[in-house]
Amino acid sequence: MAAAAMAAVMVLSAAGCQSGGKSEESTQAEVKTTEESGSADADAGAGAGGGTDLLLRAMAPAMEEYLGVSVSVVNKPGGGCAIGYAAGLQESNDGSSITVGVSELLGLPYVADVNFTYEDYDAICNFNSCYGALSVAADAPYNTLEEFVEYCKENPGKVRIGNSGIGGVWHILAASFAEKAGIEVVHVPFDGGGPAAVALAGKNVEAVPVSPQEVQTYVDSGLVKVIAVFSPERLPELPDVPIAGESGYSDVMITVFRGFLAPKGMDENIKAKIDAATRYALEDESVKEFMATQNYTNNYMTADEFKSLMDREDQVYAEQSRALGIATK
Repeated sequence: MAAAAMAAVMVLSAAGCQSGGKSEESTQAEVKTTEESGSADADAGAGAGGGTDLLLRAMAPAMEEYLGVSVSVVNKPGGGCAIGYAAGLQESNDGSSITVGVSELLGLPYVADVNFTYEDYDAICNFNSCYGALSVAADAPYNTLEEFVEYCKENPGKVRIGNSGIGGVWHILAASFAEKAGIEVVHVPFDGGGPAAVALAGKNVEAVPVSPQEVQTYVDSGLVKVIAVFSPERLPELPDVPIAGESGYSDVMITVFRGFLAPKGMDENIKAKIDAATRYALEDESVKEFMATQNYTNNYMTADEFKSLMDREDQVYAEQSRALGIATK
């Protein structure tokens, strides 16, 4: 996926809403907080029309039904999500503002001049994740991850791996894999995972580790093949493609997560209601149909699980950013 250049805001408004039948207690609590502040924001790492924005808009009606307040999505552009994340920390912690965190939140503090980290937020829950897929030209002389590694070792410094931008999720994933595999490759940045996939299809790079969705068009047209995925288990959309762990690289994984975060100090009961509304939305038939059609994975995690994920992967961003010489601090 492309490194996001915007952040989106989910606004929960009590104006004109009636109490919903699904959770009267949740509705009353949420109406109280929105009446106090007038709106509720949730910063998300994606621009209008991007993957995060579209998924939020699909989930919003079901969250409205559960909470009994209106839900809309507003995008805040700038700084590769930095402006949106900084703005989210300035919002009230009374339940009227939540932030949608994506993986850029982990990488930004190491490569950009920002005054926040993921630890400035409290996790509420994660609702979606995707993973990188190592894709190569269809006529490349390697069909497995083992063969790719062997080729790279026989041709040190000649294999070019495209990524979605310096310090971005796919750059860090490729660097982590190269380190674990003991191979020397050239990292080539592009302005997003989509352009990196185009470069692969045009044979301007030898491989990309972007999401399966970003290379699907070129796989369908016979220009590209996927030889491995960096995920905990085989992906439903690629059941015949082995995971990197099957070749001994189970510790090479970066999660492109989408989850709700709260400003520090938000009441635990309010966070629990937002979590419940999220789970309700993920079970909504229209949301499930949208996610299946668009290849979104329901990867719900509790607050503790989500925090553990960010703790673990933050260390990868830190280590690889410094190893690559791109860390600013």
